[in-house]
Amino acid sequence: MNVQKLRALSRVLLLLLMGVHMVTWYVLSIHAVGSIGIEGLFSGLSRGIINAAFVFWITMFMSAFLLGRVFCGWFCWFGGYLELVEWGVVKLRVRVPGRGFLYLGVIPFVGLTIKVYNSLLVNWFRHFPTMFMFRLGDVEPWGGQQTGISIVITLILFGPVLLFVYGPRAWCRYLCPIGALMKTFGKPGIGKVRLVNDECIGCGNCNRACNMQVNVLGELRTHSEVRNSDCIRCFRCTDQCPKEAIAYGFIHREASLSADATTKAEQASLKWRKRSAFDVAIVSVWSGVTVLLTLAGVSQNAPQEIKVVMAPALLLLIYGFALTVQTARVKSGEVLAQARDSPVA
Repeated sequence: MNVQKLRALSRVLLLLLMGVHMVTWYVLSIHAVGSIGIEGLFSGLSRGIINAAFVFWITMFMSAFLLGRVFCGWFCWFGGYLELVEWGVVKLRVRVPGRGFLYLGVIPFVGLTIKVYNSLLVNWFRHFPTMFMFRLGDVEPWGGQQTGISIVITLILFGPVLLFVYGPRAWCRYLCPIGALMKTFGKPGIGKVRLVNDECIGCGNCNRACNMQVNVLGELRTHSEVRNSDCIRCFRCTDQCPKEAIAYGFIHREASLSADATTKAEQASLKWRKRSAFDVAIVSVWSGVTVLLTLAGVSQNAPQEIKVVMAPALLLLIYGFALTVQTARVKSGEVLAQARDSPVA
């Protein structure tokens, strides 16, 4: 069985476990294990309770230290849903953008900070727990937050809509606060995609295969391994290497790119490093508006349906505005150039 089939199997098993979890809680009224969501973690800590979410996420963070962001690539159910949407779109022969924004990766850290502030720090400022108790069945699976409408909005807006604007796994790259946590804990991860021989020809298949827009070829040129924290260890790049020059491993090997491959890697890196005022504008405006809305209490007091819309909708609005401004500037520049080049009567 190849790696991608194993990944698909892991997602299926995870969804089955989630189904069993929901049935035992809501149908059988067995409340032994509560929510394992990130909100459950923050909720428990704010009240001095070590719950199932705490145990789950501590395990995930420990795995990230060792293996990197394996959770995001293999066990995140929402990441699996996004890949299912992408697969369906490909089957329908609809063209999906493969844009590689550079600076929007700052956004999930802002979202994470706000989530920690709203869910944990505000409560600790008011009343810090004098003691912590262990209770696995602390919070119900959905925590009483989600509604049927908010779930549908989430699946549509975070899936197909962001896919068609920002490319594959846009939620994972630009908005997911859990992804920001995994980046933080997974940065020192020992397990990495590494060069294992000197056969790389610089074909660029690894870059094209990566849905997280990691410059795999550039990372291999600089470090002989992929150190970018956006790598989720999905191994699509290793599967696509025609020379089997890269593989996942725990030991750094003495291998390097050929002269031709190095040249191609440098060209790819120049493309990835090109500074984009367009991206910086989106990040700056999104972060500023989001912080203002949070401090004003708008997001905290809003209905759940509005909460799930706010982050991606704001990103899409700012993207549309920035795109309009950029397009207008390009057109005005073309008009001025034509006026300058046209002969004077």
